[in-house]
Amino acid sequence: MSFILSSNRFILLLRKAQVPLLMLFMLFLSGMTHSAGAVPPVNSEITRIMQERKSVEQNLMSLKRQLKEFQGKLNSANRKESQSLKALTNIRNQILLLEKMISENQKYLVKLDGDIERLNGALNTNRRIYGKVSTDFRRTAVSVYKYGGNRDVEHLFAAGSFNDALVRAQYMGFFTRAVSSNVDKLQQAAAELEKNRLALEQSYRQKAEAVREQEQELKTFAASKKEKEVVLERLKKNKQEYMAQLSIVQQKRRQLQSRIESLILAQQQAVEVEKERQRKIMEARRLEAQRLEEAKLLAKKESASGQSPETAKKEKKKQQKTEVRPPEKQSVRVPEANAPELERVSADFDNSYGSLPWPVRNGVVSQRFGSVEDKDLKIVTTNNGIDITVPSGTQVRAVSGGKVAQIAFLPTFGNIVIVRHPNSYLTVYANLGRLSVVKDELIKSQQLVGLSGKMSDGGSVVHFEIWKGRVKQNPEKWLRK
Repeated sequence: MSFILSSNRFILLLRKAQVPLLMLFMLFLSGMTHSAGAVPPVNSEITRIMQERKSVEQNLMSLKRQLKEFQGKLNSANRKESQSLKALTNIRNQILLLEKMISENQKYLVKLDGDIERLNGALNTNRRIYGKVSTDFRRTAVSVYKYGGNRDVEHLFAAGSFNDALVRAQYMGFFTRAVSSNVDKLQQAAAELEKNRLALEQSYRQKAEAVREQEQELKTFAASKKEKEVVLERLKKNKQEYMAQLSIVQQKRRQLQSRIESLILAQQQAVEVEKERQRKIMEARRLEAQRLEEAKLLAKKESASGQSPETAKKEKKKQQKTEVRPPEKQSVRVPEANAPELERVSADFDNSYGSLPWPVRNGVVSQRFGSVEDKDLKIVTTNNGIDITVPSGTQVRAVSGGKVAQIAFLPTFGNIVIVRHPNSYLTVYANLGRLSVVKDELIKSQQLVGLSGKMSDGGSVVHFEIWKGRVKQNPEKWLRK
């Protein structure tokens, strides 16, 4: 602020002193050449890193929300529930979230370090600009006091010709505008200097807060691991109750897998029936076209030989009795049912390996695809898809456009939605609360399918599968990294 006031006082000084503009213009022009474009454009690198930082912050907020839900459920559980497999699952999910949060917090610190480094660079650049423009003004001020005022008219009348006088007058105008422009640049440099200083201070404060949060996360992580060991030890002591709980959990998992597999099978059978129907229609059309073509050829022969239509028909019947021709076999390509509509909205799955969007944002994969051995419980569980922990009520979106083929409900896993895509691909979304689609609806990529439902052991988990015909796929390999 003091700098802006001093700049204004300097302009008043120039006006009072009536600076010999022609002489000062030539002197100041050299300084202007170096300070032109003094204030740099907006740093795109800073903009990029700020956007990346915002994305990491959103992810951290989502993880904190999930962790709060799991902790809230565990804190409200009674003594019996706190020694159950549900509690163990809850604690495991908390540990997964804490691991993810620590990782994300580390990324956040890296972003902040980069932000601080770039802001320091911008701050130093603005300081150099400020010093350069200030030096130019000091040089101009010295010239004012050295040469004094009231000599503008003298310079005009000293011109050798009228044209020379006009040129000198134009130079005086140029100089006046140049001084005003440089004042604006100096004020802008001062404003940018202050802005960068404040942003740098904020980044330092954010980094200090992030370090404190990471320290707390590490403490919570260690406490959760200890708590998991305690719950696991209690479970193993009472083997009978432990095995009973384990049996219930496995039964629920098998129930979900069986239900989804039956829906997939029913959908594939419906597609095959529709394909067979389409094949018969295509075959009938082909035979009809062949019959019409033969009738045209027969009519041409009749007109060429001069036979009457009745005689020609009799001749044809005789030929059919004496000559038996095998039916012509032609390959008939049967289009998949509703293929044109599906192809308009769906991704090309065969070329989308590793590039499909995730069905939810900021989730954490709690159970992976395939057969996985539980090191704590010493059991092997099979998963036809992946389980993703998210805050309850999270938006679940279609990874690609398609047609809603099936909608079902399970008391333990909520709503199940199956979406059909071209070339026999299917995607499955389970454990949904409120639905946003209906059966047979044609949907687009990233369209809202529904919201994730709450789980009995706390938080929310979205179950997601991808099938090619009747062959299950590993979703993580299809989704973008």
